[in-house]
Amino acid sequence: MPVYALVAQIPAGRVATYGKIAELAGYPRASREMGIAMSRTPGGSGLPCHRVVNKNGTLAPEYAFGGQEKQRALLLAEGVTFLPDGKIRMEKHIWPESPQSGQLSMFDE
Repeated sequence: MPVYALVAQIPAGRVATYGKIAELAGYPRASREMGIAMSRTPGGSGLPCHRVVNKNGTLAPEYAFGGQEKQRALLLAEGVTFLPDGKIRMEKHIWPESPQSGQLSMFDE
């Protein structure tokens, strides 16, 4: 599945990691390239690139999305919650949900 089509499926209030998007797109070792693709997405495309984050719950580097504060504001507006250290509560907001969370994702068999 094309990368941007996957990103378009991430619902509001959820986040996916660069690595998971790469894996689902068929490029399991290309998380860095996913970050590059997200940072190059044209503004106004409607693609929710702000919902793609680092695997440890940190936000994109300062050069992307108008800065980390912009990305954080977009995520907060969608109901994403953060830990005191500024990282996203990944166990609550990760997409696709894992079987361990009690919810099956559309990618689980």
